[in-house]
Amino acid sequence: MRAIAALLLLSPKQLLPVSSFAAHQPSTTLISSHLPRFASRLLVYSTNSCASRKMMSSNNNDNNLQGLADIGNNDNSGGHSDMKTWKERIDISIAKSRKIRGSNYVQISTIDYETMEPRCRTVVFRGFMKDLPFGAVEEVLLLGKDKQEESSSSSASGKYTDCVMKMITDLRSNKVSEVASFQTTGKKNGNTVEMVWWFPKSSEQYRIRGKLQFIGDGGPLTNNDDAISSHNDYFVGERKQQWGNLSDMAREQFYWDKPGVPYCSIKGHEQGVPPGGRDEDGKVLPTPDSFLLMLLYPTKIDYLKLGENYRQVDEWKWDGDKSQWEQLRMNP
Repeated sequence: MRAIAALLLLSPKQLLPVSSFAAHQPSTTLISSHLPRFASRLLVYSTNSCASRKMMSSNNNDNNLQGLADIGNNDNSGGHSDMKTWKERIDISIAKSRKIRGSNYVQISTIDYETMEPRCRTVVFRGFMKDLPFGAVEEVLLLGKDKQEESSSSSASGKYTDCVMKMITDLRSNKVSEVASFQTTGKKNGNTVEMVWWFPKSSEQYRIRGKLQFIGDGGPLTNNDDAISSHNDYFVGERKQQWGNLSDMAREQFYWDKPGVPYCSIKGHEQGVPPGGRDEDGKVLPTPDSFLLMLLYPTKIDYLKLGENYRQVDEWKWDGDKSQWEQLRMNP
């Protein structure tokens, strides 16, 4: 750097031998014309401050050259224009890992109400819900509050587009009873759980906190007799479609005896189970009562990308008649 600075102090004539200066007169003009530009670049690159990197980025018309390390440096508040939302990020992560076997396996945790101990298990992510009806999000996240009062004329469902995560479970499974135990005691966040999704190919982790909703034969399950969903037809239709999309082996599990009890080798719990969940003609049997569509409504996502030390938290915010995702970059 000192050598370059010394060269800048020399005149164009000093940069060339005296004997050949006349023969290289055009080169002198060329050097002189480039010195101001070269000097300005040298001043920019001679500092490592965040401010100088931002100045370089602002002079660069190609936004693709901005790395993840620079995202959020201008403003640490939520909603920075350069920040991708968690949904945009996870769609990319899923696309990159689509061909990896088991890439749609996620871990989801609940709390055992009797022991207050965590319970974690692996389930299969089966996609995002599409075309949620007006007010469906409010019914879950606002715990049955008046939608007109909370969301005014605009529904949060529209801004929450394609964020509800779809899985399945058995009505007799522990996760259902664990969530129900909290709800029967009137706990406000009794259906709050957390999911972890790790993408090995891109070294990304998503910790997704949200509220669970179970969809049975009559629609969403609830322990409040006064709470009746106005979207039963939609949810029942989604449950039926998911049943038909299952593999034969997955359907068979819902005809076994109660899960979690000791296996009886004499009786054979698989006896009487219709092969593939189909009738004698090979048609898929009607959806059994034990089959539940399990939906997760995310409220807070903690995103971490290893190798780049990039961490971002997205949170769904309610503010009167306004509701939106807010992003904030965090230290890893």
